[in-house]
Amino acid sequence: MDITYQPILNLQTGRIEKCEALCRPPEAGADLATFVVSAEMNGSLRAYTDRVFDGVFADWQRSGPPAVDLSVNLTVADLGETDLAKRVAKACHRHGFDPKRLWFEVDDRAQSIADPATLETMSQLASLGVRLSIDSFGDDLTQTTHYEVARLPVAELKIDGRYVRDADENIRHRNVITGVVQLARDLRLHVAAKGIERENIAALMLRLGCTHGQGYYFGRPTAANVVALLVTTTPASPRPDGR
Repeated sequence: MDITYQPILNLQTGRIEKCEALCRPPEAGADLATFVVSAEMNGSLRAYTDRVFDGVFADWQRSGPPAVDLSVNLTVADLGETDLAKRVAKACHRHGFDPKRLWFEVDDRAQSIADPATLETMSQLASLGVRLSIDSFGDDLTQTTHYEVARLPVAELKIDGRYVRDADENIRHRNVITGVVQLARDLRLHVAAKGIERENIAALMLRLGCTHGQGYYFGRPTAANVVALLVTTTPASPRPDGR
């Protein structure tokens, strides 16, 4: 399995605080999203998810920076597996990985993550110390309502890059970001902006209240040992607004 990691920075300090693991099995070909949907339909998603856990945890423990958290993508179907928390705990134990350093990102654009079974799984993961992030929140396809977010054990809302990239020119996209930030503040959640590709966008996201940022401006997906080198050799950068 090909695994790379994209840095996610604290916008206030400029430090890399976590990395998103991007996994591609050889059989996925060019379209990973289609592969995952197919795995859901043919019953192989569970085995694929377990492969991701083993591959990512082993790789990060071997080569990743110890002070940086790890973020892994899950589907809503994964959260529907009643034994998911047990499988995560076993995989962490196998590889000596601390679940308190683990985040799961869940894209809810296909279906809401607020049903009772999913909520129980999220609560079990939270009891392990795993933190949860709703990916692409605020998108027009988002299924989880603001009211439901308040009831969920989530720690972060992540704003889709298509709202972020042109937020300096598109007031509607900027208003979406402002709305998500306000909700996150009200619920005391982190809010991360994806797709930051320019310095002025990084500065804007900080001014709008985003706590974290991710995108090519900060770093492209790379190997775990390269991230470790970046963390140990690059001092915290000044805030993108120059303060």
